[in-house]
Amino acid sequence: TMTAIRLARGFTKKKKIIKFEGCYHGAHDSVLVKAGSGSAHNGISISDGGLDEVSKNTLVVPYNNSEELEKTITKNKDIAGVIIEPILANMGLILPENNFLSEVRKITKDNDIPLIFDEVVTGFRVSPGGAQQHFGIKPDITTLAKALGNGFAVAAVGGKKEIMDLLSPGGKVYQASTYAGNPISVSAAIASIKTINKIKHKLYSKLEQYNVMLTHAIGDMATDMKIPHQINFTSSMFQIFFTNKPVIDYKSSKSADAKKFQKLFTTLLKKGIFIAPSQFEVVFLSDAHTQDDLNHIITAYDAALKSVKN
Repeated sequence: TMTAIRLARGFTKKKKIIKFEGCYHGAHDSVLVKAGSGSAHNGISISDGGLDEVSKNTLVVPYNNSEELEKTITKNKDIAGVIIEPILANMGLILPENNFLSEVRKITKDNDIPLIFDEVVTGFRVSPGGAQQHFGIKPDITTLAKALGNGFAVAAVGGKKEIMDLLSPGGKVYQASTYAGNPISVSAAIASIKTINKIKHKLYSKLEQYNVMLTHAIGDMATDMKIPHQINFTSSMFQIFFTNKPVIDYKSSKSADAKKFQKLFTTLLKKGIFIAPSQFEVVFLSDAHTQDDLNHIITAYDAALKSVKN
């Protein structure tokens, strides 16, 4: 994401970046402003040690609110790029509403602003072509990682030719990394992509089927126990929030009961199910999971929800 933002600035010769509240785009200063993931769990708005001089060039707008995006762009003419998680996966799981993503694409295109899709989480998880293929929306720059390496440390950035041509050594936008082009990680990424393409016709249908079965079972149990809850899910990802209200953005996610989630996590762990210890993360399914695993998970969630109820 750091390289993607640098590319956008190099391409436009402008400074400011717009991000969406609760979206997490890494630990560098440009985007560690009202971010999701660990910073949301710890209640951090801007990290200590971060520079105000850097963060002042980051503008934050609410997720699922294209009107605020348009207003912010109208007020600020120095916008280098808009970066977004197309599916917000670092504030729990929050899905784009209605035509939100298509509206974001139209607004950025109308204003000649590069749109960056951070698909570090969603890439290869919701479809072989990520969220952009799933929703049929093409950004100008894309970042990938996580599922790309299937457990190996690797990341990638790609985009339109006229933007990517700016990268060094051919262009003047500098990019380097200690482990850039690491042969083991790159080999793992190539093998992962080949495997996904080979089994994609059954892979994604299986993951979605398992996710529907699991989330419906969890939802039914929570309803029977009269526990206020919302479950957001798509493809191989889901999260439960302990709240009566739909979770559609940073504000509604933060209003969910974090203490109840901590009780859920602790009980699941005792039952042999390890999920991220924060409601601001996401639960993932993989091709390795079996029907027996699913049954075990449902049994564990039953016990965990009872502990939440009590």
